[in-house]
Amino acid sequence: MSGYEYILDTEVTVPSGINVELAIAVAQANIDLFSSYEAEGETYTLATLAFLEQSNIFTKVTDILTFLLPPLLERLPTLLKPLPIILSVPSTISEHSLLNWIHNSQYMDYLSHITISHNRGNAFIEECLHSGSEPDAVICIAIDSLLDDLDALIEKKKVMCKVNPWGIIPSEGGAGMVLVKKNVVDTLKLSPQSQIVFSQFDHDCSDRRGCSRLIRLVSKDFTHLGLIYSDMTNQRSQIEDYGFAIGARSEVMSHEQEVLLTNEYWGTIGDASGIATLATINALHPVGEIATAFLFDQHNSRGLLVLKKNK
Repeated sequence: MSGYEYILDTEVTVPSGINVELAIAVAQANIDLFSSYEAEGETYTLATLAFLEQSNIFTKVTDILTFLLPPLLERLPTLLKPLPIILSVPSTISEHSLLNWIHNSQYMDYLSHITISHNRGNAFIEECLHSGSEPDAVICIAIDSLLDDLDALIEKKKVMCKVNPWGIIPSEGGAGMVLVKKNVVDTLKLSPQSQIVFSQFDHDCSDRRGCSRLIRLVSKDFTHLGLIYSDMTNQRSQIEDYGFAIGARSEVMSHEQEVLLTNEYWGTIGDASGIATLATINALHPVGEIATAFLFDQHNSRGLLVLKKNK
């Protein structure tokens, strides 16, 4: 595997909490975090970052960064600072304004380079995993808000409601991870959260066979995939895609019906959902065991990562 092989740290900021421990605890406590939105005679379910000022999208992005960056930087070994950061943010955000904000922030002392990626969802995760041509470590953060496209999503009948069970629960939030190389882990004797033992992506899944192609690839190297975590939504295309994968290689998926769906925790946070799902694995999965992430985004691509939990 080229690029980064370990996830040193992860963090999330989602409607259920400002960090991964709180977010998962609140979500599992079945506290009603979802709100209703009335439009065209229908009631839709959504989730919001109620603890943030619901102002413009730029302020929302920078507010999320102020929750995600401090813990990731504080827990980072001194020898890895400064390090580069790669960001995925909504396309409506001014790159110039965001770069100015970061350069003028307290975080700049710990960052060696800032990249604002034009990739989204699974393509962003793939970019991050293979961005390790030089740096020992990198911070990757994805932030998104489907609420800014809520009316358009409703018009396209993509939002869940009584007459449309095949929809999403629009939400918002961010997730970050610190990736490190194997030689750095060995040299500095680091304790990463997990090792990435397999990763593949399929970026054209209009035939709803993306998961099947990925499961055939992973089954060449693994006889079982452990527990399954996913950001799969109720969208018919995603459910059918996963269903075909079960049929393709059910023998390596002993827990295929016991999928932990992160969208049920905090709604669909768009391009941040993939990293948030990896953070959930690192927070919940037993040490020493492997887990599989089936990653679905809103761009018709699929990702499959197998992680071995280290701590």
